[in-house]
Amino acid sequence: MAVKVKCKGTVFAQDLAGVAYVTMAQVIDIDLPDMEMETFESDTLNNANAGIEHSPTGRTEGGSFSANVFYDPADASHTEWLGYLSTTGLLSAMIVKCQVTFADTGTSTWTFTCAGISAGGTVALNDGLKMSISGKLDGIPVFA
Repeated sequence: MAVKVKCKGTVFAQDLAGVAYVTMAQVIDIDLPDMEMETFESDTLNNANAGIEHSPTGRTEGGSFSANVFYDPADASHTEWLGYLSTTGLLSAMIVKCQVTFADTGTSTWTFTCAGISAGGTVALNDGLKMSISGKLDGIPVFA
């Protein structure tokens, strides 16, 4: 029987400095990458079917991920993410390593790199200060 894995306890970690994965503090939610197999239209003039035929190219688009956190301007995991957005010289060559560790008994992971990252924030009267982060995958995740 399939197991339903709880989300509480899932960890998002980043390796911006290339040293080791550091857990991002106060994560509220994570939208995992939406991967998609690339296809091309392979329909022909003599196709008797009403449907348009497609064929795979053999490549997969890695997609993007996003997450929301309660933002702490003094937290190292938050300031490091923001710092790389404004560091001259790193922007063109930077690859950010990310890892999501699920709260299952085997601590399954999705590990991926991002060729570009972003950050934003939300200030609302009836809520805590939040930061949204996202990244465009360079390739597809490694599933372990």
